[in-house]
Amino acid sequence: MLATAKGYFDGSHIVLDSPVKFERGQEVLVTYTIIQPAQEKADKDSLVDSLVGAIPNTEKPLSEYRAERLEKYASVD
Repeated sequence: MLATAKGYFDGSHIVLDSPVKFERGQEVLVTYTIIQPAQEKADKDSLVDSLVGAIPNTEKPLSEYRAERLEKYASVD
């Protein structure tokens, strides 16, 4: 039989959220996943600041970028 129970570690024991009935001599296999607490979301301003310089600001219109890409990656047929 395969069963799953959610719980938490209280510092010395694993405490299951739902009751699980064990019988004496029953073999039990325990696996666990460590779930990290949610980290604070990054501030949008700091995220944008981290991108400054990664994307050059040449103030070209999109049509110029498109023309450059078409010329650079055009297939030769």
